[in-house]
Parts: sequence; C-alpha cells; structure tokens
Amino acid sequence: MRGMLVRHYGVVGAHYFSSRYLVGVIMSDNLGFEAIPIGLELGPLELILDDIFVNERLTHIQWEDGTLVSQQCIVPPGATIFQHAVMKFKAIPEMKVSIWAKSEHEFLKPMLVGSTVVIRGRVIDKYVKRGRNYMVTECETVDESGQVLMKSRETAVYVE
Repeated sequence: MRGMLVRHYGVVGAHYFSSRYLVGVIMSDNLGFEAIPIGLELGPLELILDDIFVNERLTHIQWEDGTLVSQQCIVPPGATIFQHAVMKFKAIPEMKVSIWAKSEHEFLKPMLVGSTVVIRGRVIDKYVKRGRNYMVTECETVDESGQVLMKSRETAVYVE
C-alpha cells in the first residue's frame, strides 16, 4: 500500500458524515468565492477510527478484502476522504454545494483500527473556467505520532 496513488474524476451530488466522529473543526467567517483566500485553513479535524467508524465506512466504499480489517486491523484506504468535504463546508458555511470534479490521493501508510488521525487542509488555488468557480484544496492525514498517512489534492466546483 505504500505510495499508492488513486485518481478519481466525476461528480458527487451529496456527502455523508456522522457527527459522532467530529472532534474538532475550526470554522471561518462567512466568505464568498472571491473573498476566499489562497491558504485558507480547513480543519484540523480529529477522527477516532474505532470499529463503529470503520464498519459504517465499509458500507459506503467498495473494498472487497474484509480480512485486512478483521485480521490485520487496517482501515480501508479512502475511508476518511469524505471528511475533506465536511471540512470545506465547515470552513466556508455559505457554500451550499460542492461538485466534485477531480481528486488525487496518495496513501503512504495504513491507517489502523483503534487509532486517532488528524486531517488538515487548505485552499491552494481557485479559478474560473467556463463561467464556473473552481476551488483546489490539499489535505494531509497524520497519525498520533505525526507521521503522514495520506495526501490528497481535490478540485471542486464551488456553488454559493
């Protein structure tokens, strides 16, 4: 799994999250697209990857090898990615919809069941293309010791 890179292209109409796992998210003042600064912080968000969280995520992602969870206590790659959208909506509350356009995820180390991870992100770019507002964010997921487990870069259409 070390260094595995996954690219996704498509559109997402909604996001799912359980507030049970939101330990702390920093919110910003109201910002319109033009006012969103490059470098705007998303998070940090602390997640507890307990059995309940992992089993809930298994129903939402396609991951066939359940033995890695049950025998080796490895959380499926990508189980925390949905939280990146949660962090954007918390940081930019007037954003009503974010349409997923593209994402790249690099899985560097496995996340373990029972561990706590922290996700930090920031806005790294924004631009207008064909009359639509695009926002590019990067997120990094680290374990309790500060080791980087996953890096992500995501592009979304921003809708107020």
